[in-house]
Amino acid sequence: MRPSFYIETYGCWLNVGDSQIMARLLEEAGFSRASIPQDAFTIIVNTCAVRAGTERKMLRRLRELAPLAQRRGAKLVVAGCLAAYRPALVARVVPDASLLATDAIELVVEAASSRRGFYAGSGVRRWMHLPCLKAGGRIVVPIAVGCLGSCAYCVEPLTRGGLRSYPPAEIVARVKEGVEGGAKEVFLVAQDAAAYGLDIGSSLPSLLKEVCKVKGEFMVRVGMMEPSLTMKILDDLLEAYEDPKVYRFLHLPLQSGSDEVLRKVGRQYTVESFLEVVRAYRSRFPEGCLATDVMVGLPGESEEGFQATLKVIEAVEPDKVHVARFTPRPLTPAASMKAPPEWVKKARSRAVSKLAAEVALKRNERWLGREVEVLTTTYVNGTTICRSRNYKPVVVGGRLEPWSWVRVKVTSAHPHYLKASTNWR
Repeated sequence: MRPSFYIETYGCWLNVGDSQIMARLLEEAGFSRASIPQDAFTIIVNTCAVRAGTERKMLRRLRELAPLAQRRGAKLVVAGCLAAYRPALVARVVPDASLLATDAIELVVEAASSRRGFYAGSGVRRWMHLPCLKAGGRIVVPIAVGCLGSCAYCVEPLTRGGLRSYPPAEIVARVKEGVEGGAKEVFLVAQDAAAYGLDIGSSLPSLLKEVCKVKGEFMVRVGMMEPSLTMKILDDLLEAYEDPKVYRFLHLPLQSGSDEVLRKVGRQYTVESFLEVVRAYRSRFPEGCLATDVMVGLPGESEEGFQATLKVIEAVEPDKVHVARFTPRPLTPAASMKAPPEWVKKARSRAVSKLAAEVALKRNERWLGREVEVLTTTYVNGTTICRSRNYKPVVVGGRLEPWSWVRVKVTSAHPHYLKASTNWR
């Protein structure tokens, strides 16, 4: 009987990509995939540690799974950022689990097979290979791990280390295999996609152009890009975005509208440089989707600084804003910095979320009554979730053929999505 594995993934798209790699390595070693933990020989939890609330959620889930694994004689493997960032804490909560840090995912078969405690992780990922990824309608392809930043509040330098880019030829080969296997969406993911290739003499624009040369009908979504590095590749990047295979989607974090706050927490750009990238992108692609991140309550954020953040959002009108409250993380420089009290953070978070919804709705209302071509992705509760070529989420009633292009008419606008119909003629 073949051993089986079950894997749960939390956090960013890079974690999703890492889980796909681990799953493929296990399948190549003869493991079968279970759909529920109760059926698995090995239970793997690929964890996230970005915020305190996330950490508590991870630990709660591990406490739930540990007795199940123990009763069945199954192996529990804790992988990902929490295993790298706070291994002692994980070991205290689930002492019988094996730990697999983010830089050691190539050892997943050994971790899953070991009947004794297993720990792997050296701080820097050196195994830079991508196995053939099993294609569904979408493949998530990691292009790099680590970053070049040193943000005072971020745990990622502790969990993933410095920048390590995957070889371009290997990325293109995996995309080619995925598309030939039926993939219609290709997600290129990294902690900072704009940093891709700077350690190996390559670049994100050159990689994008090579990926788009792959034969087939598919769309490419590029992950988050830090503004200062995006500035350095901006002209070439916008040229690469002209390819019809690339979603007109830019994820560019702002975090704060105050240069003083950005400087204090180690962000390597100014508000003006963020705006410069946005202006260039919107000038080239007026209907392109812009997503950004805002973190309220960062160390040094005054009321004036917070108001500056609101003014930038109001001026830029992002299509989507990811809003987070600063929470100090152990071992980071920001943990010892003075920040606004929690009640202030909550109030500011509500204010940013309200404004973000207003400006997003304003942009979405421009699509009312228009016909758009969308790619169907998933069927959920009587509706089909689709994406337009600028990566707008579009909800259509009924079940449509998955991973196909259809023409729809937008019938209503909401802050986070558009509604559309296939029956309007």
